[in-house]
Amino acid sequence: METDLIASDLIKQFFNVLNSKRIRYAVMRNYELLPEANDSKDIDVLVSPNDITKVVVLLKETAANNGYQLIWKNKLDYLEGFVFVKIESNKVYSIKFDIFNGFKWRGCNYLDHNIILDSTSVYNGFNVPHKAHESIIMIIYYVLYAKKIKRKYLEPIYNNANDNIEEFKRVNYVLFKKNIADGIIKLVQENKIEYLVTLRRRLIVEILKKNFRSESILKNFFKHIKVEFYDRRRLGTMLAFSGPDGAGKSTLVDVVMELFFSLGITKSSVPHHFLTSNIPSLHKLPGAPTKYAKQDYTKPYQTEPAGLLSSIIRTVYYYMAFLIDRVFFISKEMRSNQIVVFDRYYTDMITDPSRIRLSFKKTIIQRIFKTLPSPNFTFVVVADKKLILNRKDELSEEK
Repeated sequence: METDLIASDLIKQFFNVLNSKRIRYAVMRNYELLPEANDSKDIDVLVSPNDITKVVVLLKETAANNGYQLIWKNKLDYLEGFVFVKIESNKVYSIKFDIFNGFKWRGCNYLDHNIILDSTSVYNGFNVPHKAHESIIMIIYYVLYAKKIKRKYLEPIYNNANDNIEEFKRVNYVLFKKNIADGIIKLVQENKIEYLVTLRRRLIVEILKKNFRSESILKNFFKHIKVEFYDRRRLGTMLAFSGPDGAGKSTLVDVVMELFFSLGITKSSVPHHFLTSNIPSLHKLPGAPTKYAKQDYTKPYQTEPAGLLSSIIRTVYYYMAFLIDRVFFISKEMRSNQIVVFDRYYTDMITDPSRIRLSFKKTIIQRIFKTLPSPNFTFVVVADKKLILNRKDELSEEK
């Protein structure tokens, strides 16, 4: 299954709709290969705060009309993100849109969106910023958010600014006090782009001063606080894949991870297995018997179930391990609205305790582990038993 195909039909249609509706917008960066290809994981589109609701509705309608499903969304105080996917003839077409409703940092406006939207030009059928403005957008965004300007943006920032130096200077003096504007212009002209981060504190002070004079500062600040400390608790999705060894589960998970990672909605292209890397399995703990470390865990049924005491220790340990993992580590990933994927989870223990050598009855393990927080979705992969036996010979047909 091909998973790296860009949704060019949706991209073209969406921008055609925005153009026909005469909505002001700009594709802010990494647009050179669009709409046929994309060298970034997403498309960043700037719109006016007054148009954000209308644009989101149009995007969803356009996606549905072209056969795409919405599989992920991300709503923050300064943007709304969406991932759309369509499967046709064993091919997966996908795209991630981030719709920015202006320029905000910590609830504070740091750049007037009208400056950008009033001076766009047409490129490949869609609107893009003035080249000088594009440099300013990247400088301020990466200095404030990343505290570092990516190496791949150093040359574009330098070229776009210096090829349009008068407009670059003009907008800097509109946005900032003379000493800050002079500092930005000087570093850019001297091609010392990476040193722009040294101006971060002065930029923040200037942005805060301007926003404190605004009537909407309190409203924007509390909206930001709500998103960061309340809404983020409900962000993120946890998926668990379960099923018998040999059913083809790992092959399916690999395809899913490849797609999610290419879209930037998972932090790794490799799924978690049973627990995250923050929590060791019992046999990896210091002092664990050597015989357990040498055991072949790719064939879990070859070893006899543990005794009563060992089963109690295993049950208590893994219960606490899953609980701590979810509260302290998985929830942290989910707060950044990532899709957290597990290739096997505690659901496997409920289904078949003997797989990890527990000698308790299944009903006892079910009652214990069902009290843990569950994944948002659990996918059980099944296959014909003869197919499984051909792949995994350690089980009997009855088992």
